[in-house]
Amino acid sequence: MVKPEAISEKSYWSYINDWKEAGETIIPVASAPGTESFEAQVHKWKNEERGVDLPAGWVSSSLYFLINEDHKILGAVHIRHELTEALMKLGGHIGYGIRPDERRKGYATAILQQALTETEKFGISEVLVTCDDDNPGSFKAIESNGGVRDPRDEEENGVLIRRYWIR
Repeated sequence: MVKPEAISEKSYWSYINDWKEAGETIIPVASAPGTESFEAQVHKWKNEERGVDLPAGWVSSSLYFLINEDHKILGAVHIRHELTEALMKLGGHIGYGIRPDERRKGYATAILQQALTETEKFGISEVLVTCDDDNPGSFKAIESNGGVRDPRDEEENGVLIRRYWIR
């Protein structure tokens, strides 16, 4: 797992194009490209980690990419350093996604496990992770990492959102 400045622009656009070709929304959304250049986007991600120039309602956060030995980006994870009321309901501390062509290989479990190590560095001892009820790959990864389901699930646009705590 590496920070954005450790990935190449070519690898990043391959990651983005895989999501687009699959017709899926890029998850985590924080890893999606903005309108600026790649270098400016990396700078923006650094600022988000430091809590600089955050949009209203946002919290400081860290973005990491899971890469293989060939530097191919396999997925991304977004760690929010604190929770707002909205993030307590949906989103939680950690959002992650594995690119469509690399799923069902154990990478979701691995990226979440590595992200949990990072949350300790931010002083987060109780981690909230959420996922859609119709995403068994995600909730199995959460449960494999010690996630305990919160009985207070949420709903968004008719989709049940599972909430898990990992201590």
